[in-house]
Amino acid sequence: MTDQPPPSIERKAIARATTPDGNEQSLPTPATSGRNSSSRRTQLPTVTPRRFRKFFTPRSSLRRNVKVGSSRQVLRDITSGDSNRRPLGRRRSSKVDDIQIFEDENAEAPDPSRKRKRRLHHTPDPTPELSSPLKRCRRVSVIESDSASEAENGSPGSSLDEHDSIRRPNPMSIRPIAPWGQHNLSGQRLLRECGGLSRTGGQIRLDYCNDWQYETAGFYTRPNDSNACVNIAGTEPNYAIPFCTASCNTNSLVAVGDEEGGVRLLETDRKAKPSFSKAYLTFRAHGNAVLDLAFSPDDMLLATASGDQTSRIIDMPTQTATFTMAGHTSSVKQVCFQPGSSNVVVTSSRDGSVLVWDLRCRGHEGPVRDFKISLGGTDGDGTATQPERYASSVNSIQEAHAPAPRPQVESTTKPAPKPSLVRDCPSRTEPQNRRSDVSVTALAFLPPGREHLLLTGSEANASVKLWDLRTTHSHRRNRATPLSSTRQPDSHNSHRHFGLTSMALSGGGDRLYTVCRDNTVYAYSISHLIIGHAPELSLTAPRPRRPGGLEKEGLGPMYGFRHPQFHATTFYVKSALRSAAGDKSELLAVGSSDGCAVLFPTDERYLGKGRTASAFSSLSSSLGRPTLTRSQSGTSLFTRLNDTIPIYQHGTPLVRGHSREVTDMTWTYDGDLVTVGDDLTARCWREGPDARDLRVGGETEGRRWGCGWSETVGDWDSDD
Repeated sequence: MTDQPPPSIERKAIARATTPDGNEQSLPTPATSGRNSSSRRTQLPTVTPRRFRKFFTPRSSLRRNVKVGSSRQVLRDITSGDSNRRPLGRRRSSKVDDIQIFEDENAEAPDPSRKRKRRLHHTPDPTPELSSPLKRCRRVSVIESDSASEAENGSPGSSLDEHDSIRRPNPMSIRPIAPWGQHNLSGQRLLRECGGLSRTGGQIRLDYCNDWQYETAGFYTRPNDSNACVNIAGTEPNYAIPFCTASCNTNSLVAVGDEEGGVRLLETDRKAKPSFSKAYLTFRAHGNAVLDLAFSPDDMLLATASGDQTSRIIDMPTQTATFTMAGHTSSVKQVCFQPGSSNVVVTSSRDGSVLVWDLRCRGHEGPVRDFKISLGGTDGDGTATQPERYASSVNSIQEAHAPAPRPQVESTTKPAPKPSLVRDCPSRTEPQNRRSDVSVTALAFLPPGREHLLLTGSEANASVKLWDLRTTHSHRRNRATPLSSTRQPDSHNSHRHFGLTSMALSGGGDRLYTVCRDNTVYAYSISHLIIGHAPELSLTAPRPRRPGGLEKEGLGPMYGFRHPQFHATTFYVKSALRSAAGDKSELLAVGSSDGCAVLFPTDERYLGKGRTASAFSSLSSSLGRPTLTRSQSGTSLFTRLNDTIPIYQHGTPLVRGHSREVTDMTWTYDGDLVTVGDDLTARCWREGPDARDLRVGGETEGRRWGCGWSETVGDWDSDD
């Protein structure tokens, strides 16, 4: 049983109300719940507007003539909604807590009958409203006049003495940003440097920041930016053709390798001595042509690839060979260091193999290479140089791009002809067992975090293969299998295969650019090198795959670049990419057999509708490509390729710098471009206003002699 209160006791709620004369009166409320409670509920009296104002009138409104401190007044000025729109020369009225009214000193008093009602907000806007140049607004400013307000309110401190007569400085008002009204050339250049859009009536006129020529139109070269490649060996001929170049990672020096095995270092800084036209340092690294160069991350080591089937590691402080990497059976085409490491080196050769070298592993000593014999007899017996130290190969990929063997199927019909293949210049004196090798012509590591993944390209086709160097590949067991292989462009499958000559990774590591023999630069997505689930591309670095796993498939190229003056007719045409740094954007430079380098901006904002076009579409009368039929030899290659991906043409050629094929190039530490060509010269291209002066100046007084510049299209240099 539960205890219940006596029925005679009723609990009532008591409420108090205030009468109009100010006395309090208790009001009975209905009983909570009881058996003897009345059935009719007693209602509370209604709250009239007079009572509402009595209870809910703010204290600040009751104290009209109370002095307001300066800090509180400044706080109100900051939190007011229109504080940044009030012009100078206005003075605040004497009202403090009421609506802030700004009146001009010389203006007449407004008519009370025409006064507008202003809407009051219950809570002020905590953030001041900033001015905008896109809309017109009334400009009002705030001025500090606490002393005048105190004097008008009759406060005790209203009388100003000698020290109070000095007024505090007025705070700076925020004025709206006015749009740039000049639409001439100088105004447009200022606007495009700020990255804005200019409007003409109701139409938007694109500024130069959206024009790809803004990135490439400023390159030029002068006569003192040219270096003649003299034969270092001192034998005939006196000059040697430069084949390759590489830039240092920590300074402005670049290395150039030539066909006689010599290496020269050139200074690209225009303020340093000696100038670019004179060699900073020269030495001979090989007895045959140097085909590729690569600096270690700290620039202390230089790796070389030579036609004598070896690679060497050169100690740059002493210019001596510390290691020799001998394991290939043909010319070494490419060499590169692993990102972030000076001990792991990868080389590729025309024999189709890729070798991985670790300089920390113990190698072996080879025979003595050079002898020094005293002919005068005063120096005693002949002395020999130090024996060569040979590095050790820790991993090898044999027949990296060899076609997969097909099962033999007996058939009475004639087999279909295979697509023709343009090979990497095999030698006639080469043994028969090596003529079927597929040359590996391009190498590239993925960025740090995935540096164990290697990309390779070959002369066989445009397919890019992805390898995990942690997997041990043994050609004695079975054929080496990559992680994935990308698809070839559809136009190659219907025509014939084209090999790759070079590849470069973007600065962010999300795009891969390959130079193809069909005169096209293809762009791949790194994230789609493997279709589907791809734990191999994650940064967590899972366990390496066992040898002999299945080869996955990757997507083909997304789009491509072409230009009328870009032709890759040989496998010596290379590419180089400048990463975006500071105020310099990312650019891709490629060589050409037309005697000029071509610059392509890689920013994908330039790949808009207005700039998409099939290369040389003017040669085709219809929108679609013609079918692949037997055509004349003079017909362009592009008219016979059925492109299924977008092809863009926004490239800028660097003209008049070279007279023959431009093969290799590199970007310096400061963002300048160094190119080498078959005209026995190396050129340094700089950015500046001299490029426009060379384009519009003409040939008067020999001002263009020995110079080169970037060629623009349209009215880029027009002053209108």
